Amino acid sequence: MNLSISIFDLITLIGITTGFICSLVLLFKSRKKRSNKFLALGILSFVWLTTKVLILSLDLWEIHGIGFFPNSVELAFAPLFYFYTLTLLDQTFQLKPKDYLHFLPFLISQSYSLIVYLHTMQTSVYSEKLLIAQSYFFNEVKAVDDYLLIPSSILYFYLGFTQLQEKTNNFKLIHTSISADIRFLKNLLFLLLFLFLLHLSNLLLNNFLDYSYDWRWNLSHAIVALIVYYMAIIGFKNADILLRKKSERKQEDIDTNIIDKIEQAILEEKMHLNARLSISEFARNLEVEEKILSNAINTHYQKNFKSFINQARVNEVKSRLLRGDLENFSLLGIAKECGFNSEASFYRIFKNETQSTPKQFINNNLSEKSKSKE
Repeated sequence: MNLSISIFDLITLIGITTGFICSLVLLFKSRKKRSNKFLALGILSFVWLTTKVLILSLDLWEIHGIGFFPNSVELAFAPLFYFYTLTLLDQTFQLKPKDYLHFLPFLISQSYSLIVYLHTMQTSVYSEKLLIAQSYFFNEVKAVDDYLLIPSSILYFYLGFTQLQEKTNNFKLIHTSISADIRFLKNLLFLLLFLFLLHLSNLLLNNFLDYSYDWRWNLSHAIVALIVYYMAIIGFKNADILLRKKSERKQEDIDTNIIDKIEQAILEEKMHLNARLSISEFARNLEVEEKILSNAINTHYQKNFKSFINQARVNEVKSRLLRGDLENFSLLGIAKECGFNSEASFYRIFKNETQSTPKQFINNNLSEKSKSKE
């Protein structure tokens, strides 16, 4: 038997291999991070499906034992990634007995496929296998699975996105200021939405296009394989990163000596007034490793270095405005003395920090002063 491998087949094979290996690693690491288990199972379900696609593409379907192999996993995708979202946002989340009902459509579909497979295994003649499968309305049932995937995807995308929106602001990342897992989860939800729209468009186009346009299904399967590759690599990369609530942060996570040095550098040495101040220079002056300094600022102030310095500069401007420096200097002159190197960035950052323009801030404080005198 001669195998002819197309570019679509090669992409699919790479996605399958990478997804399978990374899924095993994620399952191994699920003790530390429970969400790894659901991500691994989600990736494996995609791998399982794309394996079927590869079998069809390589004309292996008619081989005894391979054709009709039960892999009706389409209806498992959405609930698996929904529970991945829940366990990622809450590491204490536990599946309750009623939660397994989410997988009932998948279990029914998979049981049906298993029954068909066992009956087709009674003969090695492919034409007879087709007759057996047709007696169980195999093609019609598979079409129902395809269409059930649409409302399932919509429902679980909505539930997952709602959970993400509600809980994101209550969490922080332990090891880095930028939540790689949250970013990955957002990307993943939109990729799944894209796959849903692609699947829906292909189903609709089936009613208008003949078999000569089946390349669009090959293209969509190759895209699935690339997404599997992405999920596997990023999931593996984030396997040890944990999220927890801000309220659960412990003081021992923060080196108080570093915080004291930061406070001294801002309040006494006024290092933030240097318009060219970089985190490397700041760390060098504090005699602290840049990575440790960045983590301390992110953890203690809930800001990255740039936002932290800009806030200090805005506070300095406000202080000078309140003490009347505007009588001797222009607003731009004060801003530049406080570390801002352009008028546009000063106005933008000031408004972001205070929710008012400098002029509004001045007028509000003048009116408050006049009221206090009265």
